[in-house]
Amino acid sequence: MSSTKTMGLSITGFVGLAILIYAGENLRGKAAWEKFKKDWEAKGEVFDYKQIVPKPVPTEKNFAHTPMLKALFDDNRELAFKELESGKKKTPLRVERLMKLEGDKPDLVRWKTGRTIDLAAWQKYFRDQKDWPSPAKAGQPADDILFALKKHEADFAELTKAAKDRPRCRFDVDYEATFAALLPHLTVLRNVGRGYTLRALAHLAKDDAVAAFADVRMSLFLANSIQDEPFLISHLVRIALLDQAMQPVWEGIGSRKWNAAQLGALEQLLADTDLLDGQHRAMLGERELANLWIDNLRAQKPDERRMWAEFLGDGKNIFAALNVTPSGWLYQNQMNLNFAHIKFTQRIVDAKARRIQPTVAAAFEKHIEGLGRDPNPYNLLPGMLLPAVGQVGIRTGSGQAAVDHARIACLLELHRLEHDSYPAKLAKLKARTPHDPFTGKPYAYARVKDRYRLHGVGWNQKDDGGKLVFRDDKVNHDWKQGDLTWQYTPVDLPKGK
Repeated sequence: MSSTKTMGLSITGFVGLAILIYAGENLRGKAAWEKFKKDWEAKGEVFDYKQIVPKPVPTEKNFAHTPMLKALFDDNRELAFKELESGKKKTPLRVERLMKLEGDKPDLVRWKTGRTIDLAAWQKYFRDQKDWPSPAKAGQPADDILFALKKHEADFAELTKAAKDRPRCRFDVDYEATFAALLPHLTVLRNVGRGYTLRALAHLAKDDAVAAFADVRMSLFLANSIQDEPFLISHLVRIALLDQAMQPVWEGIGSRKWNAAQLGALEQLLADTDLLDGQHRAMLGERELANLWIDNLRAQKPDERRMWAEFLGDGKNIFAALNVTPSGWLYQNQMNLNFAHIKFTQRIVDAKARRIQPTVAAAFEKHIEGLGRDPNPYNLLPGMLLPAVGQVGIRTGSGQAAVDHARIACLLELHRLEHDSYPAKLAKLKARTPHDPFTGKPYAYARVKDRYRLHGVGWNQKDDGGKLVFRDDKVNHDWKQGDLTWQYTPVDLPKGK
């Protein structure tokens, strides 16, 4: 037999063997994933992205369908991608310009260190901005801030009325786009929420508690308008909105400007805010959107293959590799990704028991470190797509503690109004108070002069006596250390801050 024929037979044999290995890899991967799903479905898990998509809301009841907000989602998704690729920016919508602030801005969250907002700093900010109106001569800070915010007075009025007429909310997000879904409303909500919060603080400074309360109510409404969205980023934006909304709540209580009816209404609004349930939904969303994305990759949909290539880096080579990647590898990656979610990310927060488990987060971090050292191609997607849930748990826990403390503070003020003093113990309050999600025990409460201090143990699960631990370079304290507090005595800041 000639050498040419021998080489030809050898190549044919290698190709045949490669095809057999390729086919076998696909069969093994598919079988492993289907067995995994079957086993966990028997335990109650549901693997279907439709379970995390918010239910439809009638237009006439949908806050997101007020014309100003609905315009955010009127653009075609492909058109948006073409604009992004071409570098051409469309003219900002009216709502996208609402409360858009440029440059360095003063702090809007100072309650954590027992401090009121520096309205004079905000007055100076607006007077220094050419795009914001200011009176010819500087007046009282609150007056000048309200003067500047009149620029959007009609917009605020429209949104406030829409919230009353349309009490439910579901933005028209394209969930089937998975990680490519456009979320333009999140930036808008942050900007608008900042406007309502700042206006509430200015109204409080002018002793207009009625107007301030209306703005606080809107701040809380905006935060909870995205509570059903199964995106991690939506959950984090919601926490940020609540964080800044606590400033006027805290200041109104501290200055004793909320009346009994307002305190009662605030307590009820805060009681309906459950960030632990929000994190549970976000983690389930991360899992199911990843499943849909991988399913689309396996189906060889061009959009998903292109997005994966772009996600990994510049690679025509990567894009080409997707065409020959065994589907069995994707099945194995999908199985390992879902295993990590079920074992770790979905257990860091127990929404039913209202508990946060930092120890599970620590075990998850070790798991991720192990994936980074493992060259196994079955762990490529888990290593890339699993979120840093420990950091999310910290944010969720601190946010929920703030909401809980504000609720308890409202109840304490109601008790003071009725009895002319604060109770010796939280158990003396008429309503049942929430417990610390890090311990399952009541929050610590202590009378401090003519006020009080509330604190929870925080992420380190250690009672530090209400002490805050600051980062070296920022006024924001280190949420991994120290306690979570609500107090009216200013905390000593790091030197130079």
